[in-house]
Amino acid sequence: MMRKTVLGLTLAALTASAGVFAASGRDPETDSRAQERLDRDTARAAERTEERAVRYAEERARIEERTMAEPDKAATDLAKLDADQVRDQDKAAEDAAKAQENFAENSAKEAEDAAEEADKLAERDDDGGSLGSSQLMRDLGESEGAEHDQDGYPVRRGEVVGIDFGAATLDAARARGFRVIERTRLGVLDREVVRLAAPAGMNSLAARKVLQDLDPKAVVDLVHYYGLNLTAGGKGKKVSGSPARRQSTGKLAVGVIDTAVVNHPALNGARIVSWQDGLQPGAPSAHGTAVASLIAGEGQATIYSANIFRGAPARPFTSADVIAEALEWNLAQGVPTINMSLAGPRNAILDRLIRDAVARGTTIVAAAGNGGPTAPPAYPAAVPGVVAVTAVDKDLRVYRYANRGRYITVAAPGVDIIAARAPGGYARFTGTSFATPHVTAWLARCRADGTGAAACTDRLRRTARDLGTAGFDDTYGFGLID
Repeated sequence: MMRKTVLGLTLAALTASAGVFAASGRDPETDSRAQERLDRDTARAAERTEERAVRYAEERARIEERTMAEPDKAATDLAKLDADQVRDQDKAAEDAAKAQENFAENSAKEAEDAAEEADKLAERDDDGGSLGSSQLMRDLGESEGAEHDQDGYPVRRGEVVGIDFGAATLDAARARGFRVIERTRLGVLDREVVRLAAPAGMNSLAARKVLQDLDPKAVVDLVHYYGLNLTAGGKGKKVSGSPARRQSTGKLAVGVIDTAVVNHPALNGARIVSWQDGLQPGAPSAHGTAVASLIAGEGQATIYSANIFRGAPARPFTSADVIAEALEWNLAQGVPTINMSLAGPRNAILDRLIRDAVARGTTIVAAAGNGGPTAPPAYPAAVPGVVAVTAVDKDLRVYRYANRGRYITVAAPGVDIIAARAPGGYARFTGTSFATPHVTAWLARCRADGTGAAACTDRLRRTARDLGTAGFDDTYGFGLID
C-alpha cells in the first residue's frame, strides 16, 4: 500500500510540474521569451521527476527483496527512502512554484516593454512604416488573453465564429466539446453569426480546423482583433486656429465605423446619430472625432457613428464580432455609404458580411493601410468591392508608409491634414485614415441623388486624376480625387 501511495504522489508531482504551462494560460505558439523559459524549466523538471520516480521504484524493489531476511533493516531503509522521496517531491513543488513566479515576473516585464514600445509607436507620425501587418498589432487584445493566428495576428483565445451553421453542424460541434456562446441574428444581412468556445485544452487555430472539417461548406474563422495603428499616424500635432472649410455642398448620409465621436465646433453643422451599443463609458474618441470632422466639412452631413473600439485611449482595439454588429446597425439605418478607417488581417466572416453589404448596394470605403510598401494587403480595404483609399501629400507624392497593391482604388490628400482634436482645438493628422473621409464624402454626394453604388464607383474611377505611371497602378490606383 505504501508503495502505491508514494508512487501516486510521484506521478502527481510529475503532473503538477507539467501543468505549470497549462496554468499559465499562455499560447504555446507565441514567441514570448518568458513562455520559452517556462517551457524549458517545466520540461527539465518533468524529466527530473520522472527519473526520480524510476530510481525510487527500483530502489524500493531492491529493499523489499530483503524484507524476509532483514525485516528491521528493510523497514528502516524503506522509511528513509520514502522520507527522501517526500523531500524530493516538496522540492519539485517549490521549483514549480518558483518557475511560475518567474514566469509571472518575466511576462509582466515583457508586457511593460511592449506597452512602452506601443506608446512610442503611437507618438510617431509615420505609424511604424514597413513594420506593418502583424508586428504592429501583436499586442492588441492582450488584456483579454489573446492568442495569435498562423501569421501572428491577435485573435480571441479559445473561440471561433461561423455564419449560418446548420443544426447538424452545431450538434456535431457540441458532441466534440464545443459550447455555443452567442447566436446573433443580423436581420438586414439575413445571416446568423454564431460564436463558439473551443473544448478545454484546444486553442483557437485547432478549433477552427475541427469546425472546418465538420462542415467544409461553412464560413468559419477566428475572432481577429483590429486596431487603428495600421491606418492612422500618431496622435496629431496640435495647431492654432481652425481649418478653412471646403466649398463642397449637398446633403451627405455617411456611416462611420470607428471610435466614438465627441462634441466639437467642427461638427456644429452635422447631425450625429450614435449606435447605442457603442456608447461605452470612457470609449476612445480621438480618431473618430477627427474623421467625422473631415466628413462634416464636406457638406451638410448626417453621420451615423458606430464606436467599435475599447481599451486604452492610446491603444484602442476591437474585434471582428463587434465590427459585424456595427455594420449591421449602419445597414439598418439605410446608410448608403460607410467609412471604415481601420485595418488588419483578412477574416472570412467579415469578408462575407462586407461582400453581402456591397452586393445589396452599400458603398464601403476603407483606408488602404499604413503598413509600408512591402506590407501585405490590409482588410477590409482589400475585400473585393470595397473602395480602398491611399494617401498623398501636398506635392501629390504617395505617403511613404501607405500600403501598395492591386486593391488600391484611388488616392486623396492624407498628409498633415487638419482635423478636429477631441480634447479641443485642431491638429494635423497623417495616414490613410485621413484621406479616406474625402473619398467617402465624394461618393456620399454621388449616392445622394439616388445613383447606385456601382455607377458612383465607376464615376469615381473615371474622375480620378492619373498619378504615377500611366493608367492604373499599385501605388495610386486610378489616381487622385481632388
